[in-house]
Amino acid sequence: MDQFKLGMQVGEIKAWCEAAKNEAKEMSLSAPFKPEEYETILPYMKEYAERNDISFYHERVLILTDLFGDMDLSGIWVFIIYKSPETLERYLKLKKDKVKLLEAGSYEGEAKRDIAVRFGRLLGYSDPMINERWN
Repeated sequence: MDQFKLGMQVGEIKAWCEAAKNEAKEMSLSAPFKPEEYETILPYMKEYAERNDISFYHERVLILTDLFGDMDLSGIWVFIIYKSPETLERYLKLKKDKVKLLEAGSYEGEAKRDIAVRFGRLLGYSDPMINERWN
């Protein structure tokens, strides 16, 4: 990873850790990174998480919803940055709920929208912003 890209990654990590510490957002996502960049970025993630007394989760398969359907998530990883353990629990439950719906063949209509809205709210999107992105 070149120094410019690393600097941008670290800057985002610092900002999202401060946002989590100050409860400006319930949950944030680091900039996406390739698996081979993980070992380079991880020490900075650990440092700023510890410095801000927040937590992070290494997510290898980020949930994909129609709210953010324009994102290509194939082969990328992110850190989920949060303060409350309940936030991570809600995210992981959301992923499980989506899998159950997919397995049951009912991931459509309102169920699909519900998953998208719940993810948007975890990321701090307001209902008007969610509605705008949905349309």
